[in-house]
Amino acid sequence: MKIICVTAAYSKLGKTTLVENLLPLLQGWAACKVTACIPHKDGKCPRGHEDTCGICNSLDQPYIIEEDNSIIDTPDTDTWRYLKAGAAKVFWIKARPEALSEAITKVKERLSSFPGVIFEGNHALLILEPDVSVMILSKNSKFKKSALSVKQKVQIFAEPEHFESTAEKIVLNI
Repeated sequence: MKIICVTAAYSKLGKTTLVENLLPLLQGWAACKVTACIPHKDGKCPRGHEDTCGICNSLDQPYIIEEDNSIIDTPDTDTWRYLKAGAAKVFWIKARPEALSEAITKVKERLSSFPGVIFEGNHALLILEPDVSVMILSKNSKFKKSALSVKQKVQIFAEPEHFESTAEKIVLNI
């Protein structure tokens, strides 16, 4: 099974959009969103979001591997967008950092019959040794902590306005 990791220097740069550009080029591939759940301190999101999404604080076990279509196929979510782009199967890992390796290993086992899987999320690259890794860069050259921790493992650096050519470059490197 081939593996691609899509990461970003900062939030909201278009990881999901790049995955959407890749999936039509990779027939039969699966996709997996990876969310590292870090408990909030003092009611503040560790990622700096003003509004909390509730995901991190609601995790009451080390990890959850979500595949329930009533959740995966919720309109306007990343996982819904993967399905609409042609993913053959979609998982969403929600995990505490210390349980991420186990969760990713289990997803890889469950997806072993697929030709490949695209993992979206910086924390996935801490665990995986993908065939291709890409990081979307921010225009202001800032890097969040999780991006800095995986930057040395990235093979392709991309700018948001070049997703189509980046997707083609990634496919050529598989």
